[in-house]
Amino acid sequence: MSLTKAEHDVLCNWIKDNLVQVKSFNDNSNSYVLKHIFERTDIGFYVDNDDFKTAMTDCGFSVKNPDAENWVFNISKKSPALKR
Repeated sequence: MSLTKAEHDVLCNWIKDNLVQVKSFNDNSNSYVLKHIFERTDIGFYVDNDDFKTAMTDCGFSVKNPDAENWVFNISKKSPALKR
């Protein structure tokens, strides 16, 4: 992990505040797309894809296919981060 603990905490707080868990997977927004949404926020900073994937699983999100390069998670299409 290339993030500091403080950066990881900021990212996890953003995930918890802006991404809503659901039972189904959202194929429209993968880890690469989501990390760029975070990076463009007021509190955002560069996050590599692997660090973003780790933070998402640390926050309790499920992964559709862990063998994929860009992971798809169980997030609502109505999540605040996706409405921007």
